[in-house]
Amino acid sequence: MFSKPIRRIFTISIIIIIVGIFISVGYNIIAYYFITPSGSPEGSYELVVASGDSVETVADALAEDEVIPSENSLLLQARLNSFNTIQQGNYTLELPDSPEGVMLQIRSQSNDISQKLAELNSKPEVKITFKEGETLDQMIDKLAEKKVASKEDLESLANQHEVYDISKYPFLPEPLSCDYGDIGSCAKYYLEGYLYPDTYNFTESMDPKQVFQTFLNNFNNKVWSKIEDQITREGFYDVVTLASVLEKETGRTKGVTAETKDELSQERKIMAGVFYNRLEQDMKWQSDVTAEYGTGKKLCQQTFEVENCMLLDSPLAKTMYNTYQNVGFPIGPITSPQVDNIQATLNPDENNYLFFVSDVTGKKYFAETADEHFQVIREVNIINNELS
Repeated sequence: MFSKPIRRIFTISIIIIIVGIFISVGYNIIAYYFITPSGSPEGSYELVVASGDSVETVADALAEDEVIPSENSLLLQARLNSFNTIQQGNYTLELPDSPEGVMLQIRSQSNDISQKLAELNSKPEVKITFKEGETLDQMIDKLAEKKVASKEDLESLANQHEVYDISKYPFLPEPLSCDYGDIGSCAKYYLEGYLYPDTYNFTESMDPKQVFQTFLNNFNNKVWSKIEDQITREGFYDVVTLASVLEKETGRTKGVTAETKDELSQERKIMAGVFYNRLEQDMKWQSDVTAEYGTGKKLCQQTFEVENCMLLDSPLAKTMYNTYQNVGFPIGPITSPQVDNIQATLNPDENNYLFFVSDVTGKKYFAETADEHFQVIREVNIINNELS
C-alpha cells in the first residue's frame, strides 16, 4: 500500500498525463480543422471548378495542394456556414488563410458567379450570323449593333493577346513584336482569322472576353480539332493567313450553287497552288484583297469597273498587308476563313500556274506565264461584256 503522499503524487501525475493527452489531442483537432498548414502556398492561388465538381471535390484538391490542413477542415466549415453547392468557374484565393477564411472566399466568389449567371439568364438572347469573308471589324460592328458588347471594348480586347490562354486555344499565334492596330507597320488585330464564321447565340451586355471565347471555342471545334495533326502551331499562322486570302478571293458574286460547289472546291486548291508557286519564285502575290484590307476601298480593276476605287499607288494602300508592295505572306489574316479554305491551303493542287484573274461572277481563269495572263485578261473582258 502506498502512503497518502505517494498516492497524491501518483494521482496528480495521472491527471497531468490525462490533461496533456487532452491538450495534445485538442491541439491536433484544432490544427486538423482550423489552422492554416505551414506548407500553404502564398499569394494568389487559382482554383478551377469544373462542371459537376462538388464541395467535396474542391476540398480534396485544396488539401492535396496544402491550401487547407485536410479535406474535412473545409467540409466542417462548409457545414457550419450552410455552404452546400459551388458554382462552376474560375476562383482566385488569397493565401495563406485559415480553412474558414478559404471557405468564405470560395462562398463569396461562388455567390458572385451565381448572381452574374442570374443576370445573364435574364437578358434578351441575340442570334447573329457571321458570313464567310467578313472581317473582324465587320463582325464587331454586328455585335455592337445588337448591343452584345461595345465596339470600343471589343476592338481593345481583340488585341489583348495576354488574356487568351494558349493552353486552351493552342491554335492562337505567338503575338507579333509590333504595335497591333497600326496596319502601316503591324497587324490590325491579334484575333483576326480565328473568329469562325457561323451563327451564334449571345445575350445583350455580355463580357467581351466571353464573346471572343465563344468564337474561339467554335474555331477549336470546327477547325483545329480537324487539322491539328496536320500542322504545327508555328506553321498554322501562315495557313490561316493564306486561307483568309483564299476566302476573300474565291466565291461567286451571286452565291454558291450546287452546280458551282465542286468547281469552287477545286478552284480553291488551284489558287492555293498559285500562291505557293509565287512564294517559291520570290514573286509578290499581287492579291487585290490584301491591298484592300483595312482601307474600306476596292482596288480599281482591269477587267470590270469599280466605283470609288483605290489605285495601287494610293497612300491608303501602303500597309503591311499589301502583297503588291511586299513579297511573301501578308503580315496576318484578313478575315476568318471557313474550314474548306484551310483544307485547300493544307492540300493545294500541284500546278505550274502563276497568275489568275476573275470574271464578274467570281470564276477564276489561270495562266502559267505573263503573256498567257494578258491573253486571259482580254478573253475575260469579252466574257464580262457578254455577261453584262
